[in-house]
Amino acid sequence: MGFLNFGKKKSAQQIDADLDDLTVEEADFLRRLFAEMWPASEGTITLHGEYAQSSSGGQFGLYNLSRAVKLEPQQNWPQVVERHISGLLSRGAAPKDAELTDDEVLSLVKARLVPSTYLPESHREAFTYRRTIADGLEAILMLDFPETTSAIPDAIVSRFEADSLWSTAIAAVTAEPLGEIQTVDAGSGPFAIAITDSMFTASHVLDLPALLTQAGIASAPQGVLFAVPSRHHLAFHVVESVSAIHVAHEMSQFAQMAFGQGVGEISPNIYYWSDAGYEQVTSVDQEGNLRVDGTGAFFSAVNSF
Repeated sequence: MGFLNFGKKKSAQQIDADLDDLTVEEADFLRRLFAEMWPASEGTITLHGEYAQSSSGGQFGLYNLSRAVKLEPQQNWPQVVERHISGLLSRGAAPKDAELTDDEVLSLVKARLVPSTYLPESHREAFTYRRTIADGLEAILMLDFPETTSAIPDAIVSRFEADSLWSTAIAAVTAEPLGEIQTVDAGSGPFAIAITDSMFTASHVLDLPALLTQAGIASAPQGVLFAVPSRHHLAFHVVESVSAIHVAHEMSQFAQMAFGQGVGEISPNIYYWSDAGYEQVTSVDQEGNLRVDGTGAFFSAVNSF
């Protein structure tokens, strides 16, 4: 199938202390690019470890930008930085998040599935409401503007009843079309793949029943295997027989191929959902060896056949 591809491996160079997706040399290059490409009309820029500050006092985090460029060849970094700065300036002209009315927040909010490492440690205290989905997976609330998105901090979330806000945010995601859902069968059984430009594609797994309905599947009494290698990729398989164990291996090949091949990586692992909740089924060690967890709800479902 050509699915098996463990992605690029970073050379054993010193990792930057603040932008830990990059080496020290790469991070320094990125910071210089940001400063050089910042429009003079917007004031001067002072560089710090994980953010840049303009002479007007604005602070611009570099963490997401570092994740966006890390798998691009360096000759493409200027274009990535240019797009990022354009988005920042466009967003800066819009009302500040804290100035939005409750109705405006509700019209913009979406739930996003992210890796547990999505937020740097220094930012976690401002987003304590985020929800753990499974090992390595969390959900966070975002404001989805036309040109950019921003994570919603506790200060805004506290204005709402939490469950109601999450319901609104998840419903906004499920309302997004997934386009054509392709079916792949490597021999053990079929699984579906959706790939879109939306950064909320993988977030459809936050409401699996709605995802199944969108895919024309009436129910999944024995649960669903799924992979979310990046924010733009989603694969899933309705568990219907013991062959689901082998499908998990084949889906893992897809997940490992898609993970790390673009912006917004989430996980190379396979997960399982049922009425009991979510759980991680596979893991990949540093040598690329696949391990399958033989315990938990997934194997209970398989053993029921």
